Amino acid sequence: MDVSHVRQRVQAIADAANDPEDAHTREDALLVDVLKVIAAGVTGEHAAALAGAALKATEVQFERWYG
Repeated sequence: MDVSHVRQRVQAIADAANDPEDAHTREDALLVDVLKVIAAGVTGEHAAALAGAALKATEVQFERWYG
């Protein structure tokens, strides 16, 4: 996984913002996938770049439900 792939997925989340359930599902999946890559041993600047790019998903505006 590289940063450009993460950015594409963040854009897909933004594109799905009119469907909050889909956007939220995509956001959750992205964050889990990035965590898996980091847990598998990606470290340093690459890990930080992946995490930073993935966190941009939390800035996408769509209706979120919290329990």
